[in-house]
Amino acid sequence: MKLAAAFALLLAAACNTDAAAPHLARGNVLVNNGHLEEAAQEYREAARLLPKSALARERLGDTLFDLGRKDEALAAYREAAALDTESAFTARIGAARVLESKGDLLAARAELTSGLEKAPTNLFFLLSRGNLAARAGDRKAALADAERAVHLKSDNVPALYQYGLALLDDGQVPQAGATFDRLLEIAPQSPEGYYGRARYFAARGEGAFAAEALAAAAKRVQADARARLEEQGLKGEALDQAARAATSRSLSSMQQDPAFARWAHDAGFRRGADWP
Repeated sequence: MKLAAAFALLLAAACNTDAAAPHLARGNVLVNNGHLEEAAQEYREAARLLPKSALARERLGDTLFDLGRKDEALAAYREAAALDTESAFTARIGAARVLESKGDLLAARAELTSGLEKAPTNLFFLLSRGNLAARAGDRKAALADAERAVHLKSDNVPALYQYGLALLDDGQVPQAGATFDRLLEIAPQSPEGYYGRARYFAARGEGAFAAEALAAAAKRVQADARARLEEQGLKGEALDQAARAATSRSLSSMQQDPAFARWAHDAGFRRGADWP
């Protein structure tokens, strides 16, 4: 009797998984084509059919966040993390992202710290927490997280980039320059590497070299953004729109960076940086 009951439970779980799979797949396709409301409905249905699925709730949280429904997104991420405390690290990162967007940097950092207690070598947790620490003005904590990430994976481009910026913020300018050089050795087409070099030259007061590095970074932004979005599954018009938006945000951020403010109205610098 017990064996029959156990078999019935396994069969029910398998049937639920099969029933939910098409909803997850349709949700992914809808997201990739920019139909977020419809995607959210599909993910909700997948979550209903799979009450213990963290993945369905993570995807729902991502979609709700993109729709601007932050409280609902946070609830979905919380449910996902509670269901799969050992492996659903992306749910905790999602929750931290929501909290950050709501201005609660302390709670966002605490969320990531909780995740690191279970996954102390997770680069996403470390880099995300370090970024939040930098935003909060906690330079030493930001540097510590970035340094730890580089020690864990010395050829990781995001880790090296963040470490270089943290070194600059800490006043360790030569070390930052060496870090950005290392980044470009690993990824010669990386816009982050050239942008880091621009920040390094700016810290040294070398405007002409900073402008040249900025122009090199700008030339590589679009291709880099498009490649990253393609890896996420975007295609067609949705990919084109997302790539244009990401490129525009990156270029605007470069031009508004306070590190280059002293040269913002210098015509020669603007020409060298290829700024409008």
